[in-house]
Amino acid sequence: MVETEGFRSGAVIGEDEGVARRGLSDDWTIELPAGFGADLRHADGRVLLAEVIATPPARAPEALLDEILQDVHQSPEQRWREAGTDSYEVRYASWFPEDGRWALYAYTVRRGSYVQLAVLTPDPADLVWALATWRSLRFAGSPMPKRQLRPA
Repeated sequence: MVETEGFRSGAVIGEDEGVARRGLSDDWTIELPAGFGADLRHADGRVLLAEVIATPPARAPEALLDEILQDVHQSPEQRWREAGTDSYEVRYASWFPEDGRWALYAYTVRRGSYVQLAVLTPDPADLVWALATWRSLRFAGSPMPKRQLRPA
């Protein structure tokens, strides 16, 4: 794996066997196969839309995810709710047809921030790839937000 210094949104920060880890923010990265441009689009019609959203550090990830889920598609073809990469993270995704293509809308939530990810594809056979892409999201920051220390 080749590492580069500095962060630029969409910049390749490591590459191995045709899969590149790209930065979404200072703290979040995602793995994408070769062929995705800096705009997170592929010539075959696959598109990723990602937004990193800051949240109050005191907000519990489970409670925030429950609030987010009040506004998601209520009858997708499939849905997943699962633990994240560690005990500080929760995840949810739903898969359904939308506007002539297939969409995986996914949320990866931690204290202090979450990623809202849309994986759009013309081919429903891309579900396995879409799930793997969502599950490749990694948080590179501190697992727990820093707490204010009170003087003794």
